[in-house]
Amino acid sequence: MQGDRRHPGFPALVGRGREQRQLRDLLDRTAAGRLTLAVIEGPRGSGKSRLLQEFVTTARRRGAATVREADWIDGSGMWRIVAADGPADASPGAIVPRLLTCEHPQWIHPRVWPELEAIARTVPVLVVLVRRSGATWPEPEQVTQAGLHRVVLEPLTPSAVATLLTALAGGAPDAELRALSAVAAGNPQAVQDLVTGLREERLLRVDAGRAGVVAIRLPARIRAQLDATLAALSPPARHLVQVAATIGQRFGLRELAGLLHRNAAALVPAVDEALASGLVIGVDEDLVFRHELVRATVEESLPRSVRVALRDERASRRPRPAPGGPARASGPDRPAPDWRGLTEQERQIAVLVGCALTNQQIARRIGRSPHTVNYHLRQIFRKLDLTSRVELARLARDHTGPDDGPVTA
Repeated sequence: MQGDRRHPGFPALVGRGREQRQLRDLLDRTAAGRLTLAVIEGPRGSGKSRLLQEFVTTARRRGAATVREADWIDGSGMWRIVAADGPADASPGAIVPRLLTCEHPQWIHPRVWPELEAIARTVPVLVVLVRRSGATWPEPEQVTQAGLHRVVLEPLTPSAVATLLTALAGGAPDAELRALSAVAAGNPQAVQDLVTGLREERLLRVDAGRAGVVAIRLPARIRAQLDATLAALSPPARHLVQVAATIGQRFGLRELAGLLHRNAAALVPAVDEALASGLVIGVDEDLVFRHELVRATVEESLPRSVRVALRDERASRRPRPAPGGPARASGPDRPAPDWRGLTEQERQIAVLVGCALTNQQIARRIGRSPHTVNYHLRQIFRKLDLTSRVELARLARDHTGPDDGPVTA
């Protein structure tokens, strides 16, 4: 959890400026006469508790009196709310807002709410709760009447993730580390777990203020978390993402429905659950696994015999070449490989393949490990729909120019 009490040395709160402003504005608007309620919502590891801690500190600086959870949720310490003092430099007679926080709303005794309503008639009272996305608690009538101000924690932006990676890894992340961090889906705790796992397995390298990876692979702790996420899905949603993983990192709902022998409309609940899990995201009209290694981990959860059968079934659905035609169709049945779809690193490796270099030689030439080269080659073959180095070499030579020429040592 971002800045969790379990990690006292954790860097400052990252990427939550909008949410902090929401809470500050709500505190400033809180006035006597009516109870004000807010809830910080987000998935596990999104930084809910860390945001609440930061807000408590901010509220004290802005003159509020804060009351911790243990002092009010059972109803025995309501006098503490009335007697709570503001800052020492508050002017005599100043009306001091009361901030009550709670990370376990399901533990609040029902008798508390009428008493809070009564107190709020004479002094400003803001209650801020923390709730995990999807969790429920018995909202009392007072909460329903007052209405909840919701502060929803969305995934961190790529720039915020890069800032967090810099703080955790001790160096600005290079392109490969930033790409690998996509497995965290913008979740602060998952980013921290990724860096911790890379460091544990000596896969993290920091040199001259730049942080990168020795090899592109998932640490064991991240694989275990992905396995747990997959196991937590309902059987229909788990079946859906497992079959989708045999298609590729990006897949369309129509092709997936064909493999599942279902109509697309019937898959909507399972798709919604898969999206909520963070294993896949929506991009344009397709669904995409958030990283190729996430897709590979999900695919490996299937028995090998099932993976082979699904691939064979998918292959049987592809248009077959006309009798006497080429073994691999061209034209509308097989679009020309899109060289522009490759990243700069992938184009560099493809060009070196066109120069007849081995993976070991390419690794030395670009200063990466053979594992990294293997990973990029798999991505290249998938993106270009190629099956051999000969095809890739021919295509690379066709595209070699001033900007794509061989890289010299």
